Amino acid sequence: MSNVQKVSGAGYFRVPMHGASPLRGWNLQYVSGLYDPDVKPGYWLSQWNVSRISDTTANLKFYFEPELVMCFDTDAEAKAASDALRKEKIETDVVKVG
Repeated sequence: MSNVQKVSGAGYFRVPMHGASPLRGWNLQYVSGLYDPDVKPGYWLSQWNVSRISDTTANLKFYFEPELVMCFDTDAEAKAASDALRKEKIETDVVKVG
């Protein structure tokens, strides 16, 4: 976990929507690599944001929670996120949801 820092900042808003379709797609389940007692194996990726810093560098913002609240549309997107985290020594499993 060489370059990973836990930060605080602007939160996300969640609003329950009655009648919404269940989540379908792919997500990541946390396996190991974060030294944070709040994140446990089996937690779902719940926030994912990639912002470009330069042509060769990106800034990742992410978090894992016990509740499934998001999905990637494609297997390739989920695998790319898993690969990006693996570069920082964070292991995840790509899981098909729905």
